Amino acid sequence: MYQHRWTVRMHKVRQWYPSIQEHRVLWRGPYIKGLADAPFMVMEKAYVVD
Repeated sequence: MYQHRWTVRMHKVRQWYPSIQEHRVLWRGPYIKGLADAPFMVMEKAYVVD
């Protein structure tokens, strides 16, 4: 299982609806993933702009 917790960014998912036989786009997040008693992992991102 997971050893830590982390933040999941907002993202799109295509949810299937069998009653209308089509996919619809849903936005999920942001939320925290992982076990409640696990340590929180903080990640930093750096972007290079030329």
